[in-house]
Amino acid sequence: MKDLIKVIINELRDHKTILDVGVGTGRFAKPLQEYGFRVVGVDIASRMLKRAREKSVRNLVRGGVCSLPLKGKVFDAAVCIHLLHLVSEWKMALREICRVTRKLMLSTTYTTRNPVRQSYSRLLKDCGYKTRRVGKGEWELAEVVRPSKSVSATAFSNKADELLNYLEQRAYSSQWEIPEDVNRKIVNELRGKYSGRAFPAEMRVLVWDIYDLESTVEFQ
Repeated sequence: MKDLIKVIINELRDHKTILDVGVGTGRFAKPLQEYGFRVVGVDIASRMLKRAREKSVRNLVRGGVCSLPLKGKVFDAAVCIHLLHLVSEWKMALREICRVTRKLMLSTTYTTRNPVRQSYSRLLKDCGYKTRRVGKGEWELAEVVRPSKSVSATAFSNKADELLNYLEQRAYSSQWEIPEDVNRKIVNELRGKYSGRAFPAEMRVLVWDIYDLESTVEFQ
């Protein structure tokens, strides 16, 4: 997180007002506010906003990304991280972000695939199910609208056991409709194959010009 925050701060250095949409518990808003940015965080989940307030995150607003309770073009930049894949109307969400933002939108993505997730999807398919993503991930958006910038933020070791614990808890939105017994069976099989292993991973910061997002035919 320290490496990631450092890169995000550098990319936002010429901007003063920041919208953190899908602010959650404030893991990005808090360090940005501490650094001196004027950050407003928006989230639809009251529980998340409560936890953010407990961490002394300021300027929090409850609202949905598809109908932001904000005036037009009031932010220099928007931070939108791990959100769009949760939103079925992701195009509408992007239009709203563009409506209230003047210059750029920033997000993050992994550039390496984890074999545990790939094996999970394959075994799930063998059981007659498939993972379902509601919206569109950041890496998929980058294929639709080319980012103006892609910066390597950090390389790290992705531990299989941590991911297996998340999968066991059905922590990912793509798992929510998978029956618990099916999920447990697959995770147990994956533990036998991957437990104790780790895989190299890289995270990048992606930056889009708001004009590029607004002018893409896909979002008209």
